[in-house]
Amino acid sequence: MDGEVVRQDVVDPASGELVESAAEDRVVALLTPVELIEYEPVGPGDLELLIRILADRIERAPSVMVRLYEQKHRAEEAYQKEFSKMVIKSPNQQITMAREYAKFHSIDELTAMNLAKEQLRYAEWLQDALKSKLYGYLNLNKALAASYIAGPIGQR
Repeated sequence: MDGEVVRQDVVDPASGELVESAAEDRVVALLTPVELIEYEPVGPGDLELLIRILADRIERAPSVMVRLYEQKHRAEEAYQKEFSKMVIKSPNQQITMAREYAKFHSIDELTAMNLAKEQLRYAEWLQDALKSKLYGYLNLNKALAASYIAGPIGQR
């Protein structure tokens, strides 16, 4: 738990460039404390602490998820509003050309909507990963407790 965030880098195989994700960066900042990323407990006390931190984080996640859903819905509404406005403002009378005109002039809203969707999807995947990690630590803790209850073998 030295404060350094370690994440898997994604490299584009065609260009060799590092692919970054604004959605991932935002969601990790919202949902994941630094100590949960790539940290492995070294003792029973660390394990208990990590279980509590994970459980607290998962418990607080719904408020973050609601905000991400709201952000997604506002972005969808903004895109639909701008798209409709551009269809009406289009100098073309043919609907196909008017739609293309609207798509071209509402690309910023479409980008914002797609980013909001990506953030929400990543948050859902991250929650699933945190739950899996929590269940793994709970099982490890249960096995550790059972070994303490059994006591040393052959010393009775």
